[in-house]
Amino acid sequence: MLVESLQPRNWDVSALGAFLLLFLAWFTSQALLFLYRITIHPLARFPGPIIAGLTYWYEYYYDVSKEGRYLWKIIELHEKYGPIVRINPNEIHASDPSWFAEIYHGTNTVTDRDGWYNLDFLGDGLAFTLGHELHATRRAPLAPYFSAQSIRALEPRITGVVARMVRRLEEFHASGHIVNLYHMFAAYALDIVSEYALGEDGSTNLMGLPEMGRAWSEMTTAQIRNNPLGRHFKSTMRVMLFMPEWVLVRLVPGLDGFVKYQDSLLRQTQRVLTQNDTGEGVLPDKRTILHELAASPTLPPREKSLVRLKDEMNMVIGAGGETTAQTLTRTCYHLVTTPDVLARLKRELTTTLKDPDKIPSIDLLQNLRYLTAVVEEGLRISFPVLARSPRVFRRHALQLGDWTVPAGSAISMSPYIVLTNPEIFPDPFKFNPDRWIDNPDIQKYRVTFGRGKRGCLGKTLAYTELYFAIAMIFRKFELELFDTTSEDVEVVHDFFMGTARNESKGVRARVVGSV
Repeated sequence: MLVESLQPRNWDVSALGAFLLLFLAWFTSQALLFLYRITIHPLARFPGPIIAGLTYWYEYYYDVSKEGRYLWKIIELHEKYGPIVRINPNEIHASDPSWFAEIYHGTNTVTDRDGWYNLDFLGDGLAFTLGHELHATRRAPLAPYFSAQSIRALEPRITGVVARMVRRLEEFHASGHIVNLYHMFAAYALDIVSEYALGEDGSTNLMGLPEMGRAWSEMTTAQIRNNPLGRHFKSTMRVMLFMPEWVLVRLVPGLDGFVKYQDSLLRQTQRVLTQNDTGEGVLPDKRTILHELAASPTLPPREKSLVRLKDEMNMVIGAGGETTAQTLTRTCYHLVTTPDVLARLKRELTTTLKDPDKIPSIDLLQNLRYLTAVVEEGLRISFPVLARSPRVFRRHALQLGDWTVPAGSAISMSPYIVLTNPEIFPDPFKFNPDRWIDNPDIQKYRVTFGRGKRGCLGKTLAYTELYFAIAMIFRKFELELFDTTSEDVEVVHDFFMGTARNESKGVRARVVGSV
């Protein structure tokens, strides 16, 4: 009996000893890792707070606990430490705008995306491709569909959506309906890019819905706000995205819509792949980006799987909708709240576009001097993408001034820092299109779309959409803001995309005049 009574106690002692041994091993490994990071790590000599070099939890605090505020903390660090700062154990952030082109270059130098910062849990699309070679393989067959020539050929489809948007605004003018501009512009951009990517059957067709892009906007907002958390806990996020919807919605409210959308996109992709296999039901002029990717002779078979192509379409449609919608929304706000700028724009549009109901060609619009300046300033001050997108120079070090960034280390610069630099853009938070007129020196600082071989693929399409929307709306209509302030456009969160305060109801307006 005595022996039996002692057995559980001996077992408890053994278990406790094993636990303490494991804890000691873990603690020792962490201590050695921390010691390595601040002593002999390749980035140990770079300036910055010690805790940022020790652990990613420093970034977590500002990125997750403070809801996307690390960018503004980085700006504070640059004010304290200078143009080069170590912001996490393996990443350097730069603030000198003259270095942007060095980091995000277009040369043959091999650069990868940084794996830690990447949002690859959102899918295996081009935008989240890590390796240099694989990125080049994936971009090559996509690039022709976003060339200037291809977008010109797409113009009739674009103007068709423009016409539908104009009709909705006429309805709002007649009814006095208050329109959420972001919902409208999300519908505008998504209807264009989804039809181009998937065809008429795959178009979102949001412009005809009573609330246009509201459901999409709410889904996207929920997903975007979870990006920082997903970055820090990628494996957990991947598992969660495969959970049943009823479980997911309780864990992360709002993500159930994202999962439903992914399922719908998977079905659309399967439909197109079936058409490609059978050769039925697709006229030559109705073939889409997805049709051509699926039939691409340059993409290896593994790159044309159902899930991979679905992820690519998710990237094309998502990137093509959110950024354009945010830019148009914020540009409209600034135009309505800057009467002298709006008056000059209207004079130019009225003088050139005699018939307010006729949609002009993109060639004509791109030759309008002040409209072009408005588009450029709208892109600059809207900050649709704040992501710093770190690059890793795989084979050689990068020289930035007196600093040598070792090969294999991540180096980044947020476009926001360039676009708000007062030496380049005086009074940077003022909406001032004149800064773009007769000023060729600032053209090299147009970094909203990134730079180099990983720059935004849809840049030409985005410009085209901006020109058409701004020209047609402000040639024909008068807008009046409703219960909207600067806080509804001021970007205060970096969730990869730049967003206004979480409590914002968006930029809302009445259509108070029409010609």
